Amino acid sequence: MSFVMLFLLIISPVAQDRALPALSLSVDQAVELALRQNPTLQALAGDIEAARGQTRIDSALPEAELGLDVAGLNFPGAGAVEQETSLGLVQAIPFPGKLKLRARVGRVAEEEAGLRLERARLRLASEVRKAYYRSLLQQKTVEILLKNLELLEEIQKNAISRYALSAVPYSDILRVKLETARTRNDLLEAKKELTLSRQELRRLLGLKDDRDLLLTSSLEPAPADWPLEEALARKKELSPTLRLARLRRDRAELLVRLAERNRLPDFSFGLFSPSKKPGATGFSLGLSYPLFSRRRLAGEKTLAEAERQKAGFEIQAAESFFESRSRQAAAEIIQSREQVRIFEESLLQDSGAELEKALEDYRLGKIDSLGLLDLYRGFSLARLEYYRAIYLHRAALAEFEAAGEDYE
Repeated sequence: MSFVMLFLLIISPVAQDRALPALSLSVDQAVELALRQNPTLQALAGDIEAARGQTRIDSALPEAELGLDVAGLNFPGAGAVEQETSLGLVQAIPFPGKLKLRARVGRVAEEEAGLRLERARLRLASEVRKAYYRSLLQQKTVEILLKNLELLEEIQKNAISRYALSAVPYSDILRVKLETARTRNDLLEAKKELTLSRQELRRLLGLKDDRDLLLTSSLEPAPADWPLEEALARKKELSPTLRLARLRRDRAELLVRLAERNRLPDFSFGLFSPSKKPGATGFSLGLSYPLFSRRRLAGEKTLAEAERQKAGFEIQAAESFFESRSRQAAAEIIQSREQVRIFEESLLQDSGAELEKALEDYRLGKIDSLGLLDLYRGFSLARLEYYRAIYLHRAALAEFEAAGEDYE
């Protein structure tokens, strides 16, 4: 009895894993899940906190120095002198405006980290949407091929019935069987592609368990009235890549100002308490002037000005790249939507009606198997290409959202 209980305890986790319910996800829910679980985004979010911490470090006052001064050391051969000890605290104070500029540079770096995260979120959302619709396409392909097998089975039954009546040769049956075998091979390939597309989607979602995915969104075309110029203008205004390029220029300008401010002296203020006269506290004022650091200061300014000039060129390059990629993605949207329209308005209805008529004509002996199978292939191809066109349209819309954001 104990052996049976031990065996049940061992296999129970496996049974529980297999009993996990399917995860139902719409395309928007899939994007939300990926944005919440993706480790790359979590790492970029950590960069924001790191930049915030670096800002605090760079904008803080230098560390204070606690010093002990001893005067009156009696060296051999020297006359006896009274020894005195003083304890002091000295604080370095940068020239007014230096810490403020450093803080502003740090805050710009924080904004840059935030924009890098926003850009990564856009690109991930685009990849998830494309993977989601790719999986829907493969799922629809499997469904169509299964229905095609049912249709071929019906055609084969009709061919066998007509062959029994000596109305058609046995080659009609062979043709249908060959077409059925080809369709079965296509189905195996489609199932393999479906498995691969699901695995890619699961990777993007960050899923670690093996439960099935139930995709609740449908593979349908988006509305045809898409405002191109309005979408392009809004995309350019909100683009993290372009805003990041402008922030880099702003940071470079701040660094130029900071390099100029570094030429000015820093100060120090100290308090001292002598040991011989308790309560007779004194103070000291100091000046730190970069008298022998001219080459270093000139190098800092040259570097900052070079970064500012480079940032200006990067803005032009980013805007050109962004405009080109966005226009290309917009053209893909328009072209794919036109392909969907052509299928919807003519090809699907015409090919479907012709196939139904051909099936009836074949039963009545008005058409041979070659003509029937040609119409069947045309109808099957039209349906597959129609859903492929919808996928390309949806993928183009997803690509448009992140187009130009891959500029580095």
